[in-house]
Amino acid sequence: MLRSLSIRHFAIVEALELDFEPGFTAITGETGAGKSILIDAMGLLLGDRADSSLIAAGQDQAELSASFDLSRQADARDWLSEQAMIEGDELLIRRLLSRRGASRAWINGRPATIGQLAELGAMLVEIHGQHEHQQLNQPDRQRQLLDHHLDKKLLDEVRSAWSAWKTAGQALKTLESESGDPAQADLLRFQCQELEDLGLGNDEFAELEREQERLARSDEIRAAMTRAGALLDQDDQPSIRAMLIEALQAMANVRSLDPGLASAASMLEEARINIDEAIAELERHDGSEEADPARLDQVNRRLQKVLDLARKHRVAPDALPALAESFRSRLDRVEGANQERQRLDEALQESQANWRAAAVRLTKARQRAASALAQEISRSLKQLGMDRAGLEIEVEPDENAAPSAHGRDRITILLSANPGQPPQPLARVASGGELSRVSLALMLAAALEDNPKVRVFDEVDAGIGGETAGVVGRFLKRVANHGQAFCVTHLAQVAARADQQISVRKALANKRTELTASSLDQADRQREIARMLGNPDSRRSLDHASELLDDDGV
Repeated sequence: MLRSLSIRHFAIVEALELDFEPGFTAITGETGAGKSILIDAMGLLLGDRADSSLIAAGQDQAELSASFDLSRQADARDWLSEQAMIEGDELLIRRLLSRRGASRAWINGRPATIGQLAELGAMLVEIHGQHEHQQLNQPDRQRQLLDHHLDKKLLDEVRSAWSAWKTAGQALKTLESESGDPAQADLLRFQCQELEDLGLGNDEFAELEREQERLARSDEIRAAMTRAGALLDQDDQPSIRAMLIEALQAMANVRSLDPGLASAASMLEEARINIDEAIAELERHDGSEEADPARLDQVNRRLQKVLDLARKHRVAPDALPALAESFRSRLDRVEGANQERQRLDEALQESQANWRAAAVRLTKARQRAASALAQEISRSLKQLGMDRAGLEIEVEPDENAAPSAHGRDRITILLSANPGQPPQPLARVASGGELSRVSLALMLAAALEDNPKVRVFDEVDAGIGGETAGVVGRFLKRVANHGQAFCVTHLAQVAARADQQISVRKALANKRTELTASSLDQADRQREIARMLGNPDSRRSLDHASELLDDDGV
């Protein structure tokens, strides 16, 4: 149940706070007063796309919020629990529109995406727009209205089978694109052989580069070793080792006199040991860095071959081993394509058979539902003033249809407006008023389920009047018995059936037009309904309004 709606700086609304009661609420006002602004605000809270032009002039942002009582809506509570947004039976949705960036939203104080708003909103509210009857001629809309009366599992089975069929088909198509050209297999074999002949190891390229540099600079290395060895230890010149020994000898007689000197002497001894090890290491390498032109030439030629292949395949040299593995894997798949093709083709045929079986079950369920729904709608049309009309819902399966997410059926709503006329598609026989009543009968048939959704009807009663309008009002009150209903209406007969009536007006304030809305008491309702009948100051209109309000209907 929708408890309240708060709007600030939205369109021509400066600030508006509305509290709602259970049952049927009528929203009334002069044409152009801005009644649909309330519906637009509710739609944005339920995930509709935002537009900065909806922000009031002179304001940087608009703020919308709505509170709901979820005590009868277990599905919404379960969803909130899964999203870690549950707050008992209370729900507060808030949305902020900004001229400077994307809109922001919160569910029970926690940041939410617009997708989350839409997912939650679908569980809470159904909005039936004033142009919905115009969409009724569309085949997809007719199918959706019928499918609303089916077990959702049947629809999910068809959709799941279609998805499996589509996936299998795409896998087969991908295989064909990779293996369909024999020349592609020959090219892969050549590329694999070329890289296997190279036989480059995973870290070999880096090692080759290091070896190339070492061989190319062997003379420089040998000269450096000779110079370092001479500096460390030589007989005819002062050397580092000799000076360290001399320093140790100088400290030998005094190191015991001062602890600090003993520490220094120890460090000198450690340095002498390190120097001796360095000299020994240089002696071990002596002669090992002789120039090797043959090895250098061999390394250069291998590096050149690696670089040539890397440029050919447009990869880094050290990526060639991975590329070789990739080519081999692709070649294995291509060479095994026949076996894979047979497996995928069998999977495709199986998924198509599964889809067809699910589609047949869906067809039968649709045909049963179509018969029952058509009878219910025909009864409703009689109450809506079309007592001679007959309606049929034709479910025609296409035996040769390719798999689709919605099954194989063509759904057509047929209407015979008068006895003796054969049923024909709505677009050919229904006038605007008739189409509106058929649409309303369909919506009400879908709405009279025992679920507690909030249902909003935005001028869906357009094109009807008189006694029929009274019937529509009673229908909407029945809808509210299964949850909560709102209707934007210009018909006094509809508004009189409401449990609550909200009047929307435009007023001039501070040299700008602002929208105001208020819940009416019984006296104000009588005057508002008299206005809708023609004249709020006429005693006859006021008496008629009182009579409508006192009529409980049937």
